[in-house]
Amino acid sequence: MCPSSERARLAAACTRLGAWLLGATLAVVGASAAHATPPKAHTVASSAADTITDDRGRLVRTVPRAKRVVALAPHITELVIALGAANRLVAVDPHSDAPEAASLARVAAYPAVDPERILALSPDLVMVWGDGLSQTTLARLEALGLRVFVSRPLTLDDVGGAIERLGMLIATTADPVAISRQFRERLSAITGRHVRSTEPSVFVQLWETPLITLGSRSVMADAFKRCGARNVFSFPDAGSQRVSPEAVMLAAPQLVVSTVSGAGDTRWRQLGLVGDRPGQARFLSFVDPLLERPSPRMLDSLERLCAAIDSALPQAAHRTRRSGD
Repeated sequence: MCPSSERARLAAACTRLGAWLLGATLAVVGASAAHATPPKAHTVASSAADTITDDRGRLVRTVPRAKRVVALAPHITELVIALGAANRLVAVDPHSDAPEAASLARVAAYPAVDPERILALSPDLVMVWGDGLSQTTLARLEALGLRVFVSRPLTLDDVGGAIERLGMLIATTADPVAISRQFRERLSAITGRHVRSTEPSVFVQLWETPLITLGSRSVMADAFKRCGARNVFSFPDAGSQRVSPEAVMLAAPQLVVSTVSGAGDTRWRQLGLVGDRPGQARFLSFVDPLLERPSPRMLDSLERLCAAIDSALPQAAHRTRRSGD
């Protein structure tokens, strides 16, 4: 998917692009069990005793509480750490960069998971990212007798629910409900500061070639909504989608936001979309891996994104209505 001649410094970007494209493909293809609608954030336990429902609609045992956890996505690693259970982690994926995970073993999660490598770590819980896991790999993990939880929060509200559910799976002395409540309170405060009388329209550029934008089915899309911005492309069944420059021009966004490291506004200026004249869009480069990680750390990125949007847009476009105004 990325050229074989790319240097090592682009490896992480290639992985990220592949993950976005995989998510978009799976979402568009379909109505399969692999992408069952995740439970609502406030739905913690299923009707079955001693089980919870993961983000593929599978029942997962909560007993015994896990003491050896393999976390195969950065957001999962951060959720476990947020629960005060960093000491329960025995391995994480290569892209988990939380300081608490620096000394842990690394297990590849994308483009393929190695079930035998995981089994050798003797985990009592394996947590995987929904978009990066095929049904075949999931079946192999289960056939080895591993307890597997699939995590795929699609909104920031879902993160609060994920904290509570993982708190029922992992041995920790922390209070998951209190941690979830603190997360929700901070999220509500950030959202409340960016309620706008008129939502500015935004085009989000996830990749340059091919040109890929943000769909509605992702936590990043929710972040832009929380900042009071309106995505010019909806794509309700996809986390990301390929688009043409012509479609972007027709959508006429007020702001072009690029999450691609090193990407500039040259293309959009040449097309006349971005510029300094009245009526032209502004350009914002916003590269922050935390923006696509549904964990408590994402709130730091959310605050930075909202502030960047406020700074990039003309004053008339970003007046906010605060409580009591």
